[in-house]
Amino acid sequence: MSAPVPIAWISCVGEKGGAETLMLECLRALDRNQFAPHVIQLRPGPLEQDLLALAVPTFVLREHRMRNLPGVMGAVRSICRLINDHGLQLLHCNAFRAHAYGSLARRFTGVPSLVTVHSPEEPSWFNRLLLALPTDAVIANCTATADAFVPYGWQCEVVWPGVNEAQLGRHALRSTLAFRYGIPEHRPWVTMCARIQRHKGQQHFLRAIAAAARHADVQGVLVGAPLFGLDEDYLVELKALARSLGIADRVTFTGFVPDADAAGFLAATTVLLHTALREDFGLSLAEANVLGVPAVAFATVGPAVIIRPGETGWLAPVADQAALDAALIEALSEPERLIQFGRAAQERIRANFSITRHVQQTEAIYRRLLRLPAPSGTDAGR
Repeated sequence: MSAPVPIAWISCVGEKGGAETLMLECLRALDRNQFAPHVIQLRPGPLEQDLLALAVPTFVLREHRMRNLPGVMGAVRSICRLINDHGLQLLHCNAFRAHAYGSLARRFTGVPSLVTVHSPEEPSWFNRLLLALPTDAVIANCTATADAFVPYGWQCEVVWPGVNEAQLGRHALRSTLAFRYGIPEHRPWVTMCARIQRHKGQQHFLRAIAAAARHADVQGVLVGAPLFGLDEDYLVELKALARSLGIADRVTFTGFVPDADAAGFLAATTVLLHTALREDFGLSLAEANVLGVPAVAFATVGPAVIIRPGETGWLAPVADQAALDAALIEALSEPERLIQFGRAAQERIRANFSITRHVQQTEAIYRRLLRLPAPSGTDAGR
């Protein structure tokens, strides 16, 4: 049996957002008999500990601003040294900004590179410059992201994100979460798991909780925190809004929580309320679904693909507060339908958005770029 091929992911950040969570799950499920993964982290942060827990060798480079050309070239030289020292044969750039480093390292070493794009990019001279840098393959997380890159000459392969159901099953218990975060356990929980950022639309979540509270003894749970030091003022505004709506005692702001607690909140909630105003997938929505919890969401790109209205959940037109309120009130008023939708949602995620399917598609791209044959047997090393 041949030795696994050394490959490396490039991560621009040291914190954990949706793109980094998907990377971690992909690395967790990757066939280690075929591939020996490494990660090159372009700035320090707690992500390193998550990677080391997966036994993935991680190299953390010195932090710098991307528009600092000497800093960028210094990082590229470091990547080239790592390629030579560790025999790396493929670079997987996790997000558009990481592509700049991977493409330049590709040029100097001849190692193939691919990039995963997680959202459309704003048109600018700087982004056009990055788009001109060559790569060997582009993975898009959804059809809308893929379509956004077509005018720039990038042909993307859509690989929908995947959910690791087994990992989510190792979640904290509802009673533990209620005690730890001071949440009334007797009330139905309506939860949203997302970073605190304006385009995630948490103000709509709060208004919907206020509307639902007039009909049911409900508790809203907002899981998440501002990421990368952004939107701290938005969190202050949200707490002020909760007070002005008279629901300060009916909404819990958990802040950042460990993975087991985040999964526990998804498993323990009665219905997930996903109010992002721009969402290319919606990983927490798919995670809740695979745990048997249906969702109410705005019909952005990802939720509109994940949810089948009238079968697995409810969709409201984007930013339509009245429609969102009505959908949540309807969901809470029909417990038997919630159970039915939850079961159907679980089966849909298992069939279409599993981490196994995601990794198999990703590995097929690796093998094509490396000109490797398909392995004999299935699920080897998983």
